[in-house]
Amino acid sequence: MTRMDSPTSRAIRVFPLWADLERPSVVAGQTILVAAVVVLPLLYTLVPPLEDYPNHLARMFALASLRGNSGLSQFYEVEWAPIPNLIMDLVVPPLVSLVGIYAAGRIFLALVLLLMLTGPLVLHRAVHGRWSAWPLVGGLFVYNGFLFTGLMNYLFGVGLAVWGTAVWIMLSERPTMFRIAASLAFCAALYVCHLSALGLYGLAIGAYEAWRLGASRRLDGRSVALSLAALVLPALPFLWLLVQSPTWSLAPAFEWESQGKLEAVTTFLTVYSDLSDIPLLILAGAAVYFGVRRGVVHFHPAGLLVLIVLSGAFLAMPRLAFGSWMADQRLVVGIFFITLGFASVDLRGLGISNLFFALCLASIAFRVVDVSVNWASTSQAILELRDTVRRMPFGSRLLVTQSDDPATATAVGAALSHAPTLAVIERSALVSRLFVVPGKQVLHARPGVRDHVDTQDGDTPTVSRVMAAAAEPAPGGPTYWDRWLLNYDYLIVLGTDPDESANPAPDRLRIVHNGRAFQFYAIRRAS
Repeated sequence: MTRMDSPTSRAIRVFPLWADLERPSVVAGQTILVAAVVVLPLLYTLVPPLEDYPNHLARMFALASLRGNSGLSQFYEVEWAPIPNLIMDLVVPPLVSLVGIYAAGRIFLALVLLLMLTGPLVLHRAVHGRWSAWPLVGGLFVYNGFLFTGLMNYLFGVGLAVWGTAVWIMLSERPTMFRIAASLAFCAALYVCHLSALGLYGLAIGAYEAWRLGASRRLDGRSVALSLAALVLPALPFLWLLVQSPTWSLAPAFEWESQGKLEAVTTFLTVYSDLSDIPLLILAGAAVYFGVRRGVVHFHPAGLLVLIVLSGAFLAMPRLAFGSWMADQRLVVGIFFITLGFASVDLRGLGISNLFFALCLASIAFRVVDVSVNWASTSQAILELRDTVRRMPFGSRLLVTQSDDPATATAVGAALSHAPTLAVIERSALVSRLFVVPGKQVLHARPGVRDHVDTQDGDTPTVSRVMAAAAEPAPGGPTYWDRWLLNYDYLIVLGTDPDESANPAPDRLRIVHNGRAFQFYAIRRAS
């Protein structure tokens, strides 16, 4: 007599996503499902409200259209150099002619999210020799405070560094030339992402190689020499490139702070709302505690050494290095996604594998909803500002200032802080706060207007400081906003209250738009 299939067995055949979490086809299906959830906010948000993102997007537009845009070409020029911060500059501009600037930027953001999501999966396969869906829990943290700050190039590099570590481990028993060739390719890609990402990769594979040699029963001088060659040789060309690049001139920009290390962890773990962050963190902590108590969570011994080495680097790193702020804090993201791949969870004995994936997916979706709700609110202010700058004639010059006493909520204020640079996209404008810092970017202001833009990556000046420099240089030395009445056509004040903030200089400024969190003025020319 043939035994009838149970409803459960029939469901597993129909819906394989709920079957064995280590079957490659199941892992692939679950990865696609989680990836679709993760990128969902990018599908309906024209300008994601990430702090630096509009500024980077405006640079991408300039790089893509400078040659055929007479308005932009009078203000900006490109000086290509081997700067270790170019991945967005290389990936996005070629997409602009195909899909437009706003879609091209979101495609790049999707790549950032997917690289961080999939890296631990591949690393887990390399370390443990089998596929598992459990590293998809990293999807809970692909949206994090460092992404919201706008560190896209570095986060792209984090994803690549995890992939590169996985490839290194996969090739650990292959001939040395294979590892040198693969590592050379990853070093090249990581160099153009960010120096911190390249350092993250180097420390991770160096720690793994030290463990591998230490655990080997056939350790000899030749093995050590080959490992050192594989580690060092691929990095040498990029050390030379760094010394030759304009970024090397920023090496003296160095600042170490003991405060802020713990803040880096909270920045990484939290999103927007405590009402969503705290329950998820409690749930995650309880899951880890339960897994350790039941013996279902395992950590590869090589991962322990990698974690120690990376954590030591995090504690020793300065806050400011090579002109990059948060040089130490941003390492937390890389530490998490790399060490995630060394952990292993086996729930088969408990019979709750499907429940685990369901809870994981629900938690990721809940976090994505939190992101989506906040993006829907804050992005409206960005779109209002974008529509406002469209009132400028093409080729105008815009001075960006901020209120002496900002009245906007933190999320809206951060989202708008670089949104005026969208005038570069919408009106081929000169914007005083566009990122054109020598040594950091390849897009520069032309000599004729270089004195009227921020080339030091400083803070946005307050409107009172700017008003004081209308007719003469500001006290304390020359600034790019000196004699702004002569050098700009429009002025924007960020962080204003539409009901309470008054015109700072009615005789010099004519209000064009009083927005939700900004005021936009036309500069009156002296008759």
